[in-house]
Amino acid sequence: PMLYTKKDSHTLVITALNNRLYREYGHRFLDTFPQTLDLLIWSETHLPVAHRSLPYRDFYLKHRDKLITSYKHDAVRFHWKPQAVYYTLQQDYISNYDSLLWIDADTIFLKEINDEWIQQHLHTEGIMSYMGRPNYYSECGVLYFNLGNTHTEQYVKDVWDYYVNETVYELQEQHDSYVWDYVRHKHEQEYNRTFRNLGVDHKVPGGHIQAHLYGEWFDHCKGKRKIQGKSKENPYNG
Repeated sequence: PMLYTKKDSHTLVITALNNRLYREYGHRFLDTFPQTLDLLIWSETHLPVAHRSLPYRDFYLKHRDKLITSYKHDAVRFHWKPQAVYYTLQQDYISNYDSLLWIDADTIFLKEINDEWIQQHLHTEGIMSYMGRPNYYSECGVLYFNLGNTHTEQYVKDVWDYYVNETVYELQEQHDSYVWDYVRHKHEQEYNRTFRNLGVDHKVPGGHIQAHLYGEWFDHCKGKRKIQGKSKENPYNG
């Protein structure tokens, strides 16, 4: 089956992970995923749960052996996310949805979220909602795309093209957060497109903005937090 769950929600939630990451932490994402939302999982390997295979292998095959000194330059590791978002928008069934919500697979859900919650907390009339951080690249563990905005698909394609055309290596950094930000700035400045910075009123200490914004509902256990299965910054995940 294509979808892990099918609840007829207005929002399609997507994530991507491979078999190793599923065993390490992705199973927690699925075990706690809200029963109210539709979910589509993309993977570059086989998974023991319903998923779709990420179709574009060229970038991975060409660049997988590159010597990487920092995650900031690991384009291969981070190209699966923009690929998943791009190919989701190419599917016929996307017309059934008003919004697309990317959530990183190292997230644990603590409380039920549904269409109303998403509308209240994440919705924008613009192209995308993102968790912006002052003087730092955005936290892109959660990205909300408004499918009703006529420019959303172009924005996603412009991000993905940096990988397909390999121009990502001309940028200062190659991780997806940097590329989402870079192309967003371009759309804002050159085309006057609108995006919503979810973090704009939240000058939070440290880098883990998701814990401060939405920690009551879910916990993005990024980096070393994956091992513990919780973020020390999140008071709700005891």
